[in-house]
Amino acid sequence: MTGGQQSSQKPSKRMHVPISRRALKQRLDRLLQAEGKELKKARGAPAIDALGRYYVVGNNSVLSHHVDLETLGRETGALADYERLFVED
Repeated sequence: MTGGQQSSQKPSKRMHVPISRRALKQRLDRLLQAEGKELKKARGAPAIDALGRYYVVGNNSVLSHHVDLETLGRETGALADYERLFVED
């Protein structure tokens, strides 16, 4: 016996840093603004049905609708691999 402690090393779990919806939206706003685009949040049931909760506008027209913030964040680089969108209940 060596008298030392045995280290039971488990494979490291990948930690995910939670990012609030507001923080992600602000990051996306800054990135999209450089391209002349803007992320909007639909208000009211008819608008949400037609456009989804979030949509992107540019040059006074809707460029994309039913936008998923986390997906857009990953595509644009606003959300790193080690971050995740924190969903509040």
